[in-house]
Amino acid sequence: MATGGASILLPLYLLSLGGGASDVGVMNALASFASMTGTLFWGNLSDRTLKRRVFISLGFASTSVFLALFAIVDNPRELILVNMAYAFFLATTISVPVVLVLRSVRKTYWDYGLGKFNEISGWGWVFGLAIGLTLSKFISMSASFLLFAIISFPSILMGMKSIREIPIYINRDAIRTFRNTVIQKARYAPGFVLHMPTRDSFKKLSKFRSLYTSFFLLWIASGLYFSQVPVFLTYNGFTREEIYAISIANAALSAFMYTQVGIKLKSRENYGVLRSGLVMRLAAILAILGAVFLSKFALPLVLLSYLLAGYSWSFISISGTSIVGKLAGEKEKGTAMGTYNLVNSLGMIVGSLSSGFIVESFGFASEYSLAFIFVLLSILPLKSKAL
Repeated sequence: MATGGASILLPLYLLSLGGGASDVGVMNALASFASMTGTLFWGNLSDRTLKRRVFISLGFASTSVFLALFAIVDNPRELILVNMAYAFFLATTISVPVVLVLRSVRKTYWDYGLGKFNEISGWGWVFGLAIGLTLSKFISMSASFLLFAIISFPSILMGMKSIREIPIYINRDAIRTFRNTVIQKARYAPGFVLHMPTRDSFKKLSKFRSLYTSFFLLWIASGLYFSQVPVFLTYNGFTREEIYAISIANAALSAFMYTQVGIKLKSRENYGVLRSGLVMRLAAILAILGAVFLSKFALPLVLLSYLLAGYSWSFISISGTSIVGKLAGEKEKGTAMGTYNLVNSLGMIVGSLSSGFIVESFGFASEYSLAFIFVLLSILPLKSKAL
């Protein structure tokens, strides 16, 4: 809840401190990089020491500390650096709990257990956004960060009390692909790189080339699209309450559709579902392009865009991980999923990093036109695929 509620505040706070579109893009790119490397670092360290509770407690404690620090920074550079450290330590709440979830369920139910874990996390994110919306009329952004730091604090005590330290080793290479969609969607950055693929593993995964190419292009587009939406809304006079409301609609629809799309996959061809999601993402970008040119209708068009983006994410993420699982051999699944998320993370970093500079140099129309082109290009490698 705390991380969800604070997520919208970060770009808005950066802008209020005098930052611009390029600063927001750099902040998001560095946070994605820190999250990716942090997930690898904390996951491997936890596996080597066979300790779980201490790392999860560290993640919970660091959340409260960094949210409180956000409230006292007074310039864009400090906020970017603190957010990067925040993302690195927050990664302990991503990679380490995976092992605890796997330890709690039978191996045949790993997909379900991990999916349920992320679904609950996703709804917690939505509730955090709702708290932010409710309080945004009454308190400042600095006070909101402090409040979310306080909300996060009980998680430290609950974690220390409820998490049992049983040193059971789980080989991450054996983890089957799973649908960690809701929490990833809410953060707009893939954060589940379970381990770093090797050069040999890339050679063995040549059959995934089309899929990886498609998702790399898609995540560049996602970085271009999502990274600058708060900037676009702020520059067009949207209030903090309106931005929260739009974000809640996006997150809630995606969370609700998570199970529905999973059911559809049982009766529909996976690549067809993925292409449907990409077409919906094209429509989402077209809607926000319309908002750029039709400022009088900006609010409904941006809301439509975010709803379509949330709806499309369910199709894209679930079908993508399902395709990886079906294409990979039994011994390849861990490496295939690690490579898949690494490719996605790199695409997000590229898109986010370039987004602000594009906006400042060429404007939002060019920004979202490029995002549209990259999504369109992502469909081409999948045009004749079926599974």
